[in-house]
Formats: sequence, C-alpha cells, structure tokens
Amino acid sequence: MGRSLGSQVFDIYNVIFYFPIIDLVVFTRKHVYNENNDMCYSLVYDCRGTTVLEMIYLFDVDGTLTPAKNKIDQQFARDFYDWQKGKQVYIVSGGSFPRILDQLGREITDEMKGVFSCMGNAYYKKKPNLDGYSTWSLIYKNKFTVEKPRLFFSELERYVMNSDYHTKTGRHYEERVGMVNFSIVGRNATMEERKQYEEYDTEHREREKIVAKLSKKHPSLDFVIGGAVSMDIFNKGNDKGQVIKHFSDKLADHHIVFVGDRIPFPGNDYSLAEAVKRCPHGDAIEVNTWQDTAALLKTDLFASG
Repeated sequence: MGRSLGSQVFDIYNVIFYFPIIDLVVFTRKHVYNENNDMCYSLVYDCRGTTVLEMIYLFDVDGTLTPAKNKIDQQFARDFYDWQKGKQVYIVSGGSFPRILDQLGREITDEMKGVFSCMGNAYYKKKPNLDGYSTWSLIYKNKFTVEKPRLFFSELERYVMNSDYHTKTGRHYEERVGMVNFSIVGRNATMEERKQYEEYDTEHREREKIVAKLSKKHPSLDFVIGGAVSMDIFNKGNDKGQVIKHFSDKLADHHIVFVGDRIPFPGNDYSLAEAVKRCPHGDAIEVNTWQDTAALLKTDLFASG
C-alpha cells in the first residue's frame, strides 16, 4: 500500500481463522490507518502476539534517510543504527555506491545486508575475507546503452539551453552504473540554488514535462523524476523495481517493506513501490522527509525483526 503515514494512526483488527485437519489456529491481522483514513500497512500476528512473517526492510536514501545530497542527521544516525541491529535492511538508491557510504556512514552501512545503488543497477553485498573480516563486494552491475549516444546527450543539453530557469552551473548529466542522472540546474549547484530550482520546478513542473517528452521519443528507455532537482534515465526494466527479483525465494514467508519519498508516478521510487505491493506480503510507505522515517521506526511495523 503506497500511502503516506500521517501524524495520527489508529488500528483495526481482523481475526483470521485457519482450519487444518486437526488444529485450529487463530491469526490476528492488524490494519494501521493514517489520519486521512488511508490504510498504511498491515501486520499478521499469531495467538501469542508474535508476528508471523520475517521482515525485510528496503530504504531509499535522499529525502528518506537524509536531506537530498546531504549526510544523515547525527542523532537519527544513532537511532537508525540501534534500530537496524538484527534486522534485514537494504538500501535501494539512485545514487552511486561511494556517495551512499558517504551519506550514511560506514557504521550504518556495515550493518546492512546489502546496497542496491544506481536504481538497482549495481548490487553490493558484504563477503568475508580470508582474515575473517567482511568487505563490500560488487555482485553485479548493468550497463546503460542508447543508440547514437552523442546525439542523445546533445539532446539533453538542448533541454538545458531551452529551459527558462535562470541559474545553470557545471555538468548537467552524470553517467552512473546502468543509468544517467540529468539535471537542469547542474551538478555544481549550491544547496541554495538547488532549493530555488526545486521551488521553480514545483511551480512549473519542468521535470515532469521533460520526462514526458523524452519518454515518448525514446521508447527503449525509461525517464523518471529522481531526487529534488534531477531526472534518472535507464534502459527499460532497469529501474528500482528490478531488485525485488533478488528476494523471490523469500516472498512467501517474508513481509517486504519499502520506504521512499518519490513513490507517486513518475517518481523514481514508483516501480519498486508497485513491485512490493504485488508481493504476497508487501507495503510501500511514502515519506516526505527523514523526520517522517524517524517517526516510522517507532511504529509496530518497524518493531518486528
């Protein structure tokens, strides 16, 4: 369920009866709603009050665990580090692997089960060394391909030149593993310039219009809004939704939870949110800031291991 969790929640319980040939087993399903009466998530408990399913947590980074392009808040970092102990936690971000490590810090990332960077086009997992220590290893990476790349990148530059936005600085696209990140304001923009463009884009919906035009012209590629000021470009199928296949053997007996800030289409969290909602037990929760995520960690859904 891709719903925003409001400041107030209330619970509704359903009792589920299961009748095998001999035993009677009673499960309780707890539905949690927000202040707008939208169901945010549900949990299944057995008669002892223990959650039936193991949990797998997937988190976006920018706007979800950190301010966009910034490092994680120090107090939240300590709280998140304590919370994630003993849990199956993964990162799914459009950012590069080095940037994710820099934003979240080694202490947090070293406790994680895995990191899907660049929209899931690269997957890193901890593997033990001969000396007994674990280090991050690249498990796979995808490649971004486009016909006539020089013409394609020239086309992106024309969108920059034709934009009415006043401040443009530095390079405007960055080639990452399996994807391209594109920005009108430019990669060298200050935080204040990024904020100004975000306000401009909110009013004029420039990125949404560019994504629609490029999507129509290049059917072999996907274009989505990523982060606060940029757009992500990748080959069809190489979006965040691809990471769900790595949990295919766990879907029957695990509850998958994804938290992101760009869940509505055409945000770059949309594909993974939809994939999670199609799982037998899955919830996608939209947040607006890392403070929303901090509040989420105190709810029942995140108390399970």
